[in-house]
Amino acid sequence: MNKTPSTISDKIMPLFRFALIFSFMLGFASIFAGIGYGVYSYAATDLSLASSMYSGLILFLQGAALASAISFLSFLAFWKKHQIKYEECKKTKSKECQQLGFFKFA
Repeated sequence: MNKTPSTISDKIMPLFRFALIFSFMLGFASIFAGIGYGVYSYAATDLSLASSMYSGLILFLQGAALASAISFLSFLAFWKKHQIKYEECKKTKSKECQQLGFFKFA
């Protein structure tokens, strides 16, 4: 943990921040897309309401799974960067370590 990996350097962290925003929007969009697809397939086809809503639920679950995978990877990168900063702070014995502590971060 002495050296910051290149995957969480300061140049790449805005990409992870964008990924978090994107996954948040994807989560909301998958809710509305699932409901919309369920209602549309019920109105446009001869499927029953239950089977139409089931197909909408499957669409929602696919979007939610993708959003959770993206947000998991992004939070993992942010957490690793925070751990590295905290370890560096403990080595220098700075007073800012309390601000970087777990409870302040959470």
